[in-house]
Amino acid sequence: MHTNIQPMHIGQVIRAIREARKATLEEIAFAANTNASNLFRIERGRQGYSPEALERIARALGVTVAELHVQAETVIGAGAKSASGDLNQRGASALTAKYAALSPENRSLADEFIALLLRRQRTSK
Repeated sequence: MHTNIQPMHIGQVIRAIREARKATLEEIAFAANTNASNLFRIERGRQGYSPEALERIARALGVTVAELHVQAETVIGAGAKSASGDLNQRGASALTAKYAALSPENRSLADEFIALLLRRQRTSK
C-alpha cells in the first residue's frame, strides 16, 4: 500500500491525541517502552519510527495504528495548514478530543466516513 503520510503528519496526530488526553510525554513514552526525548522528536517529525514503535505508541494512546493513519490522512487531505504554514493545533486538538471520546464502534464509523469523504474529494478534482 502506497501512502503519502510522512512521519511529521503521524507525529502531529500523536501529539494532538496525547494533548487531548492531557497525558505527558513521559507517561506515553513509558507506556510505549520508549523515552520522552524519542517521542518528542517523533511528534515533531524529526525522527522516524519503526512499525513496532508506532504500534506501541498507538496502544499507549488507546488507538490503533490505522486510526493514526486515518487522522494523518485527514490532516493531509483537508490541507489543515494555517496561513503561517503551521498545523492548526486548536482545530486538530478539538477534533482529536472528540474522536477520542467516541466508542470503538463509533470511531470505526467515523474512520469509514472520513475515508469516504477523502475518496469523494479526490475524484471531484
